[in-house]
Amino acid sequence: MPHASAPKHRITKLSISFNKLLLSTCLLVIVYFAYGKYYSHLTEQAETSSLLLAPQVNDIYFLDFRLLSDKLARKKKYKLAKVVRVTDDNLVIVYGKFSYQWQYSVLNSIQYGDLNNWDYFASMPDYIPLRKIKAMRSNGAIYLIKRPIQNKLYGNRVIP
Repeated sequence: MPHASAPKHRITKLSISFNKLLLSTCLLVIVYFAYGKYYSHLTEQAETSSLLLAPQVNDIYFLDFRLLSDKLARKKKYKLAKVVRVTDDNLVIVYGKFSYQWQYSVLNSIQYGDLNNWDYFASMPDYIPLRKIKAMRSNGAIYLIKRPIQNKLYGNRVIP
């Protein structure tokens, strides 16, 4: 009889080893993708910091309006702004007319081509001193800055 239980014991050990291998592989894949996402975030933040030091016309600023105003509706947390002029000590920006509840909605609006519309940005500019722009970045009100390359951002035209 010991010979009959030996194959069952080997099969059980083999299935446990396979399950451990499968679990280890899944965990390794999850760690790999999490690290990729984290590294991408760090790269974006470094790019944002460098773009803040050398602003240019048509830079797109991603704003968290909760940190700029106390009087916001629940679903109006995030906005876009575009640099329309750079002087020695001021940035002239125009704000997008739309507000978003989530950060990914802001990205979706760019990917869907909303910035390509002539009337997306308000016509009334806002003059902000560069020191205030840097303070807005340090407190998180400006959480991302992107510079369109060949008039495109996230695969879509951003300047009509």
